[in-house]
Amino acid sequence: MLDDVLKNQVGRTPIVRAKNLEKDLGLLKIFLKLEGNNPSGHREDRLAYLIIRDAISRGFDTICMGTYGTVGGSLSYLSQFYDVNCVFYVPFRKKILRKEQVIAPNVKIIEFGKTYEHCVEKSREIAEENGWYNANPGLENNAMNMYAFSYIAKEISNQVQEKVDTIFCQTSNGSSISGLHLGFKELWVDEDIDYLPKIMAVSTEHGNAIIESYKQQNKSILILDRKSLKESKYNRNMINWKCYNGQDALNAIYDSSGWAIGITDDELLNYYNRFKKLEKIKVSWRNFFPIAALFKAVKANDLTNGNHVIILNDGKVDLDIRVINKKDLNISYSEFLSKLDTWLVQYTDPKEEIKEAVKDAFENGYVICAYFRNLLVGIVIISTSKYDVFFPKYHLSYIATKSNIRGQGIATQLVQKVIELTGGNFSLHVEIDNKRAIKLYEKMGLKKKYYRMFYKGGAIENGNRAK
Repeated sequence: MLDDVLKNQVGRTPIVRAKNLEKDLGLLKIFLKLEGNNPSGHREDRLAYLIIRDAISRGFDTICMGTYGTVGGSLSYLSQFYDVNCVFYVPFRKKILRKEQVIAPNVKIIEFGKTYEHCVEKSREIAEENGWYNANPGLENNAMNMYAFSYIAKEISNQVQEKVDTIFCQTSNGSSISGLHLGFKELWVDEDIDYLPKIMAVSTEHGNAIIESYKQQNKSILILDRKSLKESKYNRNMINWKCYNGQDALNAIYDSSGWAIGITDDELLNYYNRFKKLEKIKVSWRNFFPIAALFKAVKANDLTNGNHVIILNDGKVDLDIRVINKKDLNISYSEFLSKLDTWLVQYTDPKEEIKEAVKDAFENGYVICAYFRNLLVGIVIISTSKYDVFFPKYHLSYIATKSNIRGQGIATQLVQKVIELTGGNFSLHVEIDNKRAIKLYEKMGLKKKYYRMFYKGGAIENGNRAK
């Protein structure tokens, strides 16, 4: 049961339009894929979850790897829900990223060497000696890395529902880029999409083998001279002189006609400050490289109009509006129906009517849920009619929010999502004494057209109602 709960929380992250950014840059559509809405607040939860599952299924009780703290933070957080320990090798006297997640009772941290590569080599050796699970990147774990991130491509395709022209994604060792390419390639093979989006691999301008290999138009990944690389507090996590998944990433860039874009420290900070004035999205500057690359590409007139998606490793919003399937529920179906019934308060219906509407919505319409900091706080049920012209195709059967969290604009965003999904081709019923709801609907552009009347009397005989 615990595994099912975590499985439904990892991934399925929201995607939002950056409308202010669109206006600022003069682009048609910009979508932000917010990976910070994963359980521990980072994209690497996807990989960590698969690593833990694989380790447990193969009988390992300890996971070992070298890390700066990015993957380590996700493994530390998720492993606490399972009977598994972690041993992390981190560079000596280097700052551990995501320290609040990395430090946990089941985690041992060992400082070793000066670089991440030293830690990887040592942790591989120790894992072999002790019979631990080796979670380090490399040939043995390439498939795991790629599949973990391939699901992002499939989510993006489902969420955008239009041709995606470009994908901007931050990378250090290349696993995210190769994973995205795998996901879109599978969609293309299955004929779910007609074109591969251009994959834009983004990292530091000085010190990443993928960026440097592309700049020199090499088809094979280069190994950089690490002694010549200049590390700063801004680029230190992007520097990678020997990218373990670099060749796969380079292949993905060329196959999708994409680019590898390097970002300097100055560009990172300048564009970060500009973005923060435009959008109310929480994202750290360490994971801001993809948006900086978008700014840079527009400035150079290298980007045509279209649909552009930016994957933000720790970007998040407090309020996440999602269209869900029945399998996405992290509570029982009966509990879900009970919450809807309770939150409707005096405007609820008999349970059989609610069940019928929800069943139709899952099968033919839409079920929309609002999550505030990963807690379910709102539900919308959109049923269907058999008409296309005579009556609106969709009917907003129920909209309900948790009573103690109102005032966050949840209902407004839920109705906006209904309009987006249905193209405005929907109707709804509202009690004539529900002034609050009527005011909201009118504000959102809905108009009263007629009264819906229910017959409650007996039969009519000779012009008089029978008693």
